[in-house]
Amino acid sequence: MLITKNWCKRFLALACALVLVLGLSVSSFALSVTSYTVSQLPEKARNFLEAVTDNGIYQVNVCLDDQPDNVKDAWKTVMGSWLNNPDYYVLFSLTSSVFKVTAGSKSSFFSKSGSPGLFLSDGYCFSFNIYGNDFRKLSFFQDVSSSISLLNGDYFYRSANALFSDSKFSSVSGSYKIISDIDTLIINDDITPDEPDSSVPEVPVDPPKEPEVPTGNPEYVVYNTSIWLTFFRWVRRHIGNAVFVGFLVLAAVMGIYLILRIIKHYSRQ
Repeated sequence: MLITKNWCKRFLALACALVLVLGLSVSSFALSVTSYTVSQLPEKARNFLEAVTDNGIYQVNVCLDDQPDNVKDAWKTVMGSWLNNPDYYVLFSLTSSVFKVTAGSKSSFFSKSGSPGLFLSDGYCFSFNIYGNDFRKLSFFQDVSSSISLLNGDYFYRSANALFSDSKFSSVSGSYKIISDIDTLIINDDITPDEPDSSVPEVPVDPPKEPEVPTGNPEYVVYNTSIWLTFFRWVRRHIGNAVFVGFLVLAAVMGIYLILRIIKHYSRQ
């Protein structure tokens, strides 16, 4: 087959158009995230939250002291070493009946072919119900060994945006809800500290200071002071989006230009 200059132009035009269509197809299947304010939540969901101040600081009290040791140890792991670890996702969410904490390593979150949304294959899941006016008692605990789904009916604290915007899920379909105006979420538990070992002599220490709650509008969970980590994730996510949009615009311009050239060429014949 003789490859002419006109044939090359047609091929480039078709290739650019194909790239544009594929790019738009990928973006159309991306996870959809809708923002909600606290006032838009169902009343029963709002009952889990206690406003500490008027500038977006809320707290949730949970009861775990009557739970077996394996549950307490799992909770301490999640709220201790996992919460600040960039290799883990710790998700907080509300429904009309429960407050949930779902956690696992980044690699344990995945998607299923033909199924919308995300799943967790290994980690922990805690669900709390309201009993009385002060504490939310644990009603369900799962040491996840088989996959569970992240429900699209849950209202997630906005730190879940890091998971939903993860580039490896850019082609996954599904929709989730984010609570946008909770800037600081404080989790209070009632676990009694372990008794000190009486065989070890006590060493005098300075009295503990009250925990500092940052001012302004940070994305904050108690024990989680990784503000810089949140900033860098935001920058990385938005730069990635900008490059992708720029690529689509460039492909569209090239495709339209070449198509117009082909039309003009044939109109002269």
